Amino acid sequence: MAHDLITRFVPARVRHLRSADLGGADRARLLGLASGLPDVINLNSGDPDLTAAPVAVDAAVAALRAGKTRYAFGGVPELRAALTRKLAVENNVTVDPERQLIFTNGSAEAASAIFQTILEPGDEVLTTDPYYSGHVGNVMAARGTTVLVPTRGENLWEPDPDDVERRITPRTKAFVFANPGNPTAAVYRRETLQALLDIARKHNILMVPDELFERYVYDGHRHVSMASLPGAADHVVTINGFSKSYCMTGWRLGWIVAPTWLADALSQVRYALSMTAATHNMYGAAAALSDEARPYYEEVYRTYGERRAYFYGAFTAMGLPQRVAPAAVVGMSDIRATGQPAMVVAEAFIREGRVLLWPGTAFGPGGEGYIRVGLIQPLDRLKEVIRRVEPIVARWLGEAPPS
Repeated sequence: MAHDLITRFVPARVRHLRSADLGGADRARLLGLASGLPDVINLNSGDPDLTAAPVAVDAAVAALRAGKTRYAFGGVPELRAALTRKLAVENNVTVDPERQLIFTNGSAEAASAIFQTILEPGDEVLTTDPYYSGHVGNVMAARGTTVLVPTRGENLWEPDPDDVERRITPRTKAFVFANPGNPTAAVYRRETLQALLDIARKHNILMVPDELFERYVYDGHRHVSMASLPGAADHVVTINGFSKSYCMTGWRLGWIVAPTWLADALSQVRYALSMTAATHNMYGAAAALSDEARPYYEEVYRTYGERRAYFYGAFTAMGLPQRVAPAAVVGMSDIRATGQPAMVVAEAFIREGRVLLWPGTAFGPGGEGYIRVGLIQPLDRLKEVIRRVEPIVARWLGEAPPS
């Protein structure tokens, strides 16, 4: 009976959403292995362990106590103003805050609104391999099809614009990518972004950069917002939010910077999804963008940079040379020197080391030879991770573990 009901009421595209995420079964298997083990160290998430700035928390609580709990369609004025300033100063992007800023319940809803607005059944959206699984799921939920563009660790996971262009067909509507990258920690260079934008204009498709990790960029690189480039006004729809760069994942507050021609249609779809984001969270987010919060977030930046330097340095010292992409919080660790498939490494790390992380193949075939790491544990726990996995790696390398 249940099967008949599912067949009648749940469309095949929805039933197959999980299978479209190529690594879903592997992640479920690893979670099952971890469930019965004590003292598992989780590095499997991109959910920052550090929390929002105290000034942001205080502002949200004050809004609740003041009864600022009614609908805030279009965002509270304080947040619109603060975000407009932030975009101008930090991203070199000028927006009309009344038309182009659309607030959502997290960046996932931002992606959902975009793809439900622009896609018809069978339309194609390009994305990178390895990919962020949330993008793939949102494309499929909007009745679209994803087409993977290969990226490589040797190139710090930037796509080759020629590879992007070769995959464009008459059904292509957009190219969605995370910059900085999730799962890869890629940071796209200005010239790469400009080449992609030129392709978008040539073929009349949209570029959809997801800039959620924009603050975590290291090694002398800098984040460039695609919307700041010449010619971007009509062909770039930016996804962003407070989850990662502001350590506010559970607050569920994202935003879209939309071209003026698309903004009205996007706003209608966004309204149909959930009407508006939580009002008190908007006051907290405005405070997170304030000068008062800046020292706190500068310390967050330093903390994740220290973890990044330690972790990848420790892997190199174990005999697993790393060419580290410029971003942090999440990233790919090169385990090709082990000679083992990524899933074998991930299974051994959880079975023998009680360390849970995802194989790179959980994010597409291009992740083979890598494991995806979330630097979401304090430094002392990361040191414990290295202590646990060293003997496993040494066995594969045929060496004694470092003393």
